[in-house]
Amino acid sequence: MGWRRAACCALAAPLLLAGCASDKVAGLHRRTAAAQLPPTALACAFSLGGIDDQRDAQSLGQMGRTHIDGAGFDGWFRSGIASIPGYTRDAGAPAIRVTVLKAYVHGLVTLKSANLVVRVQFPPEGSGATTTTKTYRGFDDSMNWSTSESEIQEAFNTALDSLTAQIGTDLKKRCKG
Repeated sequence: MGWRRAACCALAAPLLLAGCASDKVAGLHRRTAAAQLPPTALACAFSLGGIDDQRDAQSLGQMGRTHIDGAGFDGWFRSGIASIPGYTRDAGAPAIRVTVLKAYVHGLVTLKSANLVVRVQFPPEGSGATTTTKTYRGFDDSMNWSTSESEIQEAFNTALDSLTAQIGTDLKKRCKG
């Protein structure tokens, strides 16, 4: 009798977890956390010259039966870039231009990976200098517990934090203080 109960529990567990999964994630929501630089770092002022979205599709992917809609991506991404220390709307500040190349999440049975790939164009650093372009990848590789909306949102937030920390570090290196 004990082995039957164990077998039933083993078979029921995946069905219970699948019941928690969403059929559709409606999009990403604005974030409130700011990108963090080390406490000794001074922020280097910069403005946003523009964001160009060159993704192939507006969808952010599919995990099992859950479709992740790209609704709200633009505002969510823009607020993430604006959270980098030093961001200002001052037109006199050096402007960076960000091109979104990829934004997606994919998963295996128990793992998920959220990815953001962008190209950032930095302004020239001095007279006679040319613009510098660098590609960044922010990501989150973590356990996929239930494919819930909050879990997917958190994965994208972590990927964005990773991305903005890299960009913020390079902005600080460029700053002449």
